[in-house]
Amino acid sequence: MRYSPYIDPYINRILKNEVEHCKEQEQMIQNIVIPVLERDDVIINNERIEEGLSLQKYFPYKLIEWEIFLFALIVGVLTTDGDIFFSDIRIIVGRGSGKNGFISFLCFYFLSPYHGITGYNVDLLANSEDQAKTSFNDVYEIIDDPVDPEYRRALKANYYHTKEIIKGIETKSVLRFNTSSKRGKDSKRTGCVIYDEKHEYLDDTNIGTLKSGLGKVPHAREITITTDGHVRGGVLDREKEQNKKILSEYNPDNRTLVFWCRIEAESEWNQIDKLVKAIPSLNDFKSLRTTILKEIREMPYTPDYYQAYMAKRCNYPVGNQEVEVATWEDIQAATKDYDFSFTSRECVGGVDYSMTNDFTGVCLLFKQGEGYVVLHHTFVCRQSRDLRGIVAPLAEWERKGDLTFIDDVEIPAETVANWFAEQIRRYNLRLKKIGIDKFRYGYLNKAFKAIGYDAFEIKNIRIIRPSDIMQAAPLINSAFINQKIAWGKTPIMAWMTNNVKKVIEGGNVRYDKQDPHYRKTDTFMAFVNCMVLEEELEGQQADLGMLQKMKAYTF
Repeated sequence: MRYSPYIDPYINRILKNEVEHCKEQEQMIQNIVIPVLERDDVIINNERIEEGLSLQKYFPYKLIEWEIFLFALIVGVLTTDGDIFFSDIRIIVGRGSGKNGFISFLCFYFLSPYHGITGYNVDLLANSEDQAKTSFNDVYEIIDDPVDPEYRRALKANYYHTKEIIKGIETKSVLRFNTSSKRGKDSKRTGCVIYDEKHEYLDDTNIGTLKSGLGKVPHAREITITTDGHVRGGVLDREKEQNKKILSEYNPDNRTLVFWCRIEAESEWNQIDKLVKAIPSLNDFKSLRTTILKEIREMPYTPDYYQAYMAKRCNYPVGNQEVEVATWEDIQAATKDYDFSFTSRECVGGVDYSMTNDFTGVCLLFKQGEGYVVLHHTFVCRQSRDLRGIVAPLAEWERKGDLTFIDDVEIPAETVANWFAEQIRRYNLRLKKIGIDKFRYGYLNKAFKAIGYDAFEIKNIRIIRPSDIMQAAPLINSAFINQKIAWGKTPIMAWMTNNVKKVIEGGNVRYDKQDPHYRKTDTFMAFVNCMVLEEELEGQQADLGMLQKMKAYTF
């Protein structure tokens, strides 16, 4: 291969199997890079690449082979009419690869005279301010405290820096950092958006807002650089599905570069020479190799770290069967369309009401053959202190009708009771019993009596105790692993379920939140209360093979 001295070495090392790599690396080279470089309407500007790489002298580290390869493709591969070819760059590498160092170098270059585009503003987006400022602070330190005092004058002449912005003086380009909680992202003249740790995002609202500022300056780019993570059904999961398609075959209309590194089997987790598949810098950083070998040796004594290790070091997320309620695949199996009529059915209900000024979940459970259909809703108090820290598209779920915001100091008990009354009227339901946690029954009692449900006189409310949940846990587990649950195209329920962890103490099982504040579980717990009452339901034969006819749905 002789395309460019900055691109060829990495291509050759992969195609000649000189380094361990995953199939996605070969697919990138065979189905994206080589076909693009062979095009008649594409050129490689090596001078532009060389100028950019000369800026390494200002950094306390040098780019390594995979970073030089990517830098060359990002800045040096152009169309014959002068545009960049790759406008969307997606980099998924394991923790320890040096991703923030690479981001910092890209930002420094984009502000520089060598890049040369006036007003080429760069926006860093991450889920937390600390993460968003990591690369920003790196660039700040490069300018504020040069590796060589002789560079101080040149840096001062070309960069202006404060704790809030860094500016390229000649190009008037600005580097800014953004988080999911910040406002004021609209109407920015953005040249490049860099998404750091995208695996944490369920909601792409802020991504969309920043993207809308692209296109006002030349060479607009989106760059994702992330590890994998534990959030399922989010932005990164959706992109990973797209990435598989992009990598599978050459598409002349594709302008997305996918650089994806991961191990290829869970059994490779403790094979240090295989981990370079996920961490392409592993052979370049001796201290990193030592650190990972130590993590491998200590894993039997730190089993709680295994799940994070697999997701972030290995880019190979695995569930923790000891604590997960259901695998992500089984949760997705429940989140599908179904063919089912609620009219004149019998059912049981459940409520979970952790705090009156937070979230409340309500559910109805129907038996259908060997499976279960779940009708549910979530109420959210706008006064909840946790709202600003929740990374989920609540407004979108409200528009879908799966969630209702309550503009009050708390969620009234009447609102909860009336939801059940409305479903009974709408579908002519036979609601046999409702399960309610003992802690909240006193608050809900009067409202439920008003619609004919009471724990002591009529006895059609059951106060759910921890021992009841413990007994229902095997039934819930069986329903998930046999994929006999259907709650419809409602990603809020998948989100809630994925936020739950099983806690096993002395052989007993209880359900708890994976995060006490920002990962809500209320509607799942309402479903659990329904499952406690499952024996109240009479089996009904499935009509039209409902469970078999559920339509696949990916959100």
